[in-house]
Amino acid sequence: MQTLSRVIVSLVYYNSLIRDTLEYTLPRDKYDVSFYDYKLNGIVNEIKVQSPLKVFIDQNSKPTEGQKVEDTKGQQLLKELEKFGKDFYSDESTVIKKTTDGNIRVDHAQNIKIFEQAIPLHESLNNVIRIHEQYAEQNNQKEDKIINLLVADERFYRAVALMTLITEIRKQFEEYNKTRRDAQGQETPQSNFVQQDLNKLVSLIGLVRQQATCHDEIYTNALDKIFAYLEMMTGKRDLPTGKNFNDVYNEIGIELSVFVEDAEKGWKANYEPCLQELVEDNKRLQAEAQANAVKK
Repeated sequence: MQTLSRVIVSLVYYNSLIRDTLEYTLPRDKYDVSFYDYKLNGIVNEIKVQSPLKVFIDQNSKPTEGQKVEDTKGQQLLKELEKFGKDFYSDESTVIKKTTDGNIRVDHAQNIKIFEQAIPLHESLNNVIRIHEQYAEQNNQKEDKIINLLVADERFYRAVALMTLITEIRKQFEEYNKTRRDAQGQETPQSNFVQQDLNKLVSLIGLVRQQATCHDEIYTNALDKIFAYLEMMTGKRDLPTGKNFNDVYNEIGIELSVFVEDAEKGWKANYEPCLQELVEDNKRLQAEAQANAVKK
């Protein structure tokens, strides 16, 4: 694997940890503790060692004339990453906690906090990956396996983001309707609060669509169903004759299931071999460096 390819795979690995944090917005009886530890280790420690991500941050932390170091793009990104680790993968987290009995406890009342950080941060790291991808293309260093990996990574991220966001939107929409019914149709401070959260979620799902680079039919079928549902929620589109919101949501579930399954299959087929090759290359390079050090 070429050097630039190793850098890209490393960046994709880190960004996958940000993506997979979205799983904690889904209600589950139990979360995989070892997978939490895996994500914690990567998210927290990759920015402390000379990883490709840390190298990028350092290279973009040199201030121009009159600019403060903390205002550079590199330091701003580092601050976001450190905050992400602190808010979701530390003892200080109030959202995701590793309990004393070795389980994972999630406060789903703070799901919005996960979405508001994970989705913009993932897009920021996507931009870093694209910078390296463009450089590889311009210098004839773009390998086919990396091209396929990036396509698969893009589709799987969109699948996970859409699935988790629409699940939360439906939950919040039902809560909004309940608060309005309880108040005989009147707006209340509680309904206004839920409405604000709904607006944030709709804005984030719009960001996911806006930044997408995949346009295949499986993706667009799911996307069209989701945005039709959102228009029905806001009264911009009538419900189909003879159907209620649950019927429409169930149709979304069918289309999303097809997309998620197809995207996950492609992700695993492309990511796992690339990650394994990266690990093997790093071991080989480390062994060579140690051997050269001994010779000196």
